[in-house]
Order: sequence, then C-alpha cells, then structure tokens
Amino acid sequence: MELVTGRPEEAGMCPQRIKRMENLVQGWAASGVSQAFSIVVARKGIVVSEQTYGSASFEPDAPPLTAETLFPLASITKPITATAAMILVEMGLLCLTFPVSYYIPEFVGEGKQNVKVHHLMTHTSGLRNADVYEHSKLKEGTVEIPPAEPNQHPGLHRRLYLGYDTPLWKPPGTEMSYCGYGVELLGEIIRRVSGQTLESFCKEHIFEPIGMNHTYFVVPESLQHTVIRREEHLPGGKWYHTPEAMSNPSAAGGAYSTAKDIAKFGQMFLNKGKYGDKRILSLASVTEMIRDQAPHVSSTYGSQFFIDASYGYCWPVNNTKRDSGDLFSPQAIVCGGAGGVNITVDPYYETVQVIFSIDSKQNDGYGIWFPSMNLFNNAIIASIEEL
Repeated sequence: MELVTGRPEEAGMCPQRIKRMENLVQGWAASGVSQAFSIVVARKGIVVSEQTYGSASFEPDAPPLTAETLFPLASITKPITATAAMILVEMGLLCLTFPVSYYIPEFVGEGKQNVKVHHLMTHTSGLRNADVYEHSKLKEGTVEIPPAEPNQHPGLHRRLYLGYDTPLWKPPGTEMSYCGYGVELLGEIIRRVSGQTLESFCKEHIFEPIGMNHTYFVVPESLQHTVIRREEHLPGGKWYHTPEAMSNPSAAGGAYSTAKDIAKFGQMFLNKGKYGDKRILSLASVTEMIRDQAPHVSSTYGSQFFIDASYGYCWPVNNTKRDSGDLFSPQAIVCGGAGGVNITVDPYYETVQVIFSIDSKQNDGYGIWFPSMNLFNNAIIASIEEL
C-alpha cells in the first residue's frame, strides 16, 4: 500500500470534522500562533488532508509555505536511524544484544561493557547528554584527536571521540534519560558496520525505496533556499538554516524533510514494513521497534515524570502517557522534534498524522506548538467514524 489522496468518507472519517480540523490549523496560522503549518493526515492509506498554511520565512514579503518546503526533523531523525540499524540486524551484520564496545572499542569506562546496542535505542544506556557535554568540555584541548576517516564527518567524529570515555550516570537499563549522544553512537556503529555514511545507507535502503525524494541528511546546495527560515530568537533560530547545520549528518537530529515524506515513512510502519511493493523492514523488526522495550523503567523529560518510560526502538510508545494527544490508542507511536515537528502513527486507528510547524514561544520549557500539536491530533482521531 502507498499513500493515495482520497475523500474522508473513503477512510471512514467525517468530512465535516476534517474540515473543522483544517480550519483550526488555518486559524492558528492566521492569528500568528506560528509562522507556518504543514500537515498530512492519512487513514488506511488514504490521505484525507494535505495542507500548508503560513510563510516559508519570517521576513517581509516571504513566499508562502509549500508542500516542498523542507523542515529540520530534529529528533524525528532518530527513528530513521533506528530503522537503518534494524536493516543491518536483518542483514546479519549487527546484533542489538552485543556491547557497544564490540563495535566501538574506544567506548571505555567502568561498566561500559554492559551497555548494549539496544540501550542506545531506548535511551537507557546510563549516559546523559549533560554529562557527555561537561566531560567533553573538560577534555577539549587536552587530548589529541585522531583524524576522521574518509567517510566520517569531522565534526561528528570530534564530538564522539571526546565523549567515548564519559562515565555512566547509572547502570544501563535502570532509568531512561533522553540522550542524543547515544543515538550518535548508533549512527557511528551503522557507519562502521555498513562501510557507508549514514546518509548514503539511508538513501539506498529507506529513502529511495519508499519514495522519500525530499529527505536529506545533507541538504544539496541547490535546495538550501527551500529550508524554512525562522527568527533567530525562536527555538533552533538561525541555526537550522546555516550551511553548517544543513551539512551536518547527525544521527540524532540532522535530517531535513517534508511532511509528506515523513507521512510515507509512518505509513511504512502501518504497512508492517512495506511501502508499495518494496519491503523496508521485516514484520519482526517492525514489531520490535514499536513495542515497549523498557518496561517498568521510569523517565524524566522536561518537567514531566513518567513512572513507565514506555519506549520502543527510538519510537516513544503512547501507552498511558498521552503527551501528544488525549485520544490515541495505547499502541500509538509518537515522535516530536525540537523546533515544532511531530508524527504520530496509530496502528489501532490506522492513522498517520504529521504536523510540521515553528515553535514560536517558550513556556516552562515547552513551546506553544505542544498544545497545538495535541489539539490537532485530538481533532483527527475524533473524526473517525468507522473502525
């Protein structure tokens, strides 16, 4: 099954309620809740809404947002990286229960031999971003960093190398702490095992087979003008539009894409690993990626505490968290990215819901796009009339 455009009635959804949802988002754009919104809503493989509202830039006389405008994916990059890892598992080249140090011998320190590859994918490695940052900062300028390999990004190599011997915060598997550095380690494992850059591996095995023709880890120079621009004081600010950011193939947050491409990626999971006639993942891999891999492990994220982290392989599993909407099933997988992007895939309701926006204000560590995202997602699930 590939995504096809159709009427809400064909997908068992109420057209009046879908229109109400579109009017809601259009109103947010018109009232300045955010500079831009790009949405794609699909159910049972039928796209019932694909709309863009607002401007591609904050500047005066900016062009309107289009479906081809590229957004930084930020953390939505993580499930893409995890998908690449699972493809290597299926090839017989990677084992998730092997220690990280088996693939990266430089990953050393007390207890590090107990950190397994799967811990990186559930953020339960015992590493914390803040610890890695402080440790690396202390080492900066005191150690000689070997040159990067030809297929290795120099900046990412430097960051990884300085952090390899960061002490663990807790034993692996005991508590979740959202850790981008851990996913960067996963990207490095993919590079070493496959012999390819993460970008080239994903393009060959994920993007091209699915038809994600507007998704990049390195945005081509000819397309950099299509990346959405935001005011400097907003989350991500000017950074996401710099040549440095657009050429930084971070496994944890470096990809750029469109709402439609990410909807295709989500549909592949609903299709249990296939998109059209192309199989990207096995049924077994999809099952493992979207089930809770960290039962009875707690987590703190921002100002929220969860007694059960409920996390798959780089896919947060809804369970009872309801952190992106009130009406999803417990089986829903939800991934948001800093700056205002979100995708939800609900296997029970057979929906893929994508909203790309610009986080415009900060409130207790959360931007205004969080409530907008929840309201958007609620309105869609409430439009379902037939199971």
